[in-house]
Amino acid sequence: MAPIADLVTKKVEDRADFMALAREHYENFPVGSFLVPAAQRPHIHRIYAFARTADDLADELRDATALAAFRHSFAEHLDGRGEPKVALFADLVQTIRGRDLPVALFFDLLDAFALDLERARHDEASLLAYCRKSADPVGRLVLRVFGLVDPRLDALSDPICTGLQLLNHLQDIGDDLRARDRIYFPSEDLARFCVQPSDLLAATANDGVRALVRHWHARVTRMLATGWPLMRAVRGRLRLELRAIVWGAVLCLRRIEAQGFDVLAKKARLTAVAKVSLPLRAVLGLTPRELR
Repeated sequence: MAPIADLVTKKVEDRADFMALAREHYENFPVGSFLVPAAQRPHIHRIYAFARTADDLADELRDATALAAFRHSFAEHLDGRGEPKVALFADLVQTIRGRDLPVALFFDLLDAFALDLERARHDEASLLAYCRKSADPVGRLVLRVFGLVDPRLDALSDPICTGLQLLNHLQDIGDDLRARDRIYFPSEDLARFCVQPSDLLAATANDGVRALVRHWHARVTRMLATGWPLMRAVRGRLRLELRAIVWGAVLCLRRIEAQGFDVLAKKARLTAVAKVSLPLRAVLGLTPRELR
């Protein structure tokens, strides 16, 4: 196996690539966009670059050894022993120390990505436990980059992050099975809606798949509604960034509904016009009707 420095630098050639990497897989939601003040933006990009790179080692390379090496190298950089120096880790350690970020949240992310290599099917309890480690830490880290350490804010951030994660899983439900033999949505729900794994590989969604998607579409909407008060609890440009993120999710949910909950025939991606509208919706302080 190539040294972890080589594996990482294939994803991040230099520090200028952090922003591009952070945005690469989150085209429906702004990540460290211009709405975030310049002082905080590099920290957000480093966090997302860390998560994205580790996730790709698990999802794209399917390499448990590489992911373990990534974890070991990160831990060595935290201890000041990382050699050779990896820009991704060296800069992230500066962020962790400068913003007093909880290291445990980064290891929660790594635990979740490792679980992806071990578990290909879920029940509801395991799915939500997975989201608590794969998604919720990112929201909590973003709050802490802005100096916000408050359990009440964490409790609002968590359902938003879990909802965003589940929305991504809905959009990729066919690809996850086809490329990784993975079904995130609970086995009990597949049975409830009479969905067979082979149904998720079809060119179009049958009635059972549509019912499954409709069910989780509603649950994601409720999660976003539960977290929406966070928009009133934070201030300044962080509020704008978070509004834009949630608005991106809402517009994706609307597209899924407009497609008759068929996420197999066509992915519910935002149009260029919809993406451009997100900052405007955020600045105007508009609340999606679904979340009122």
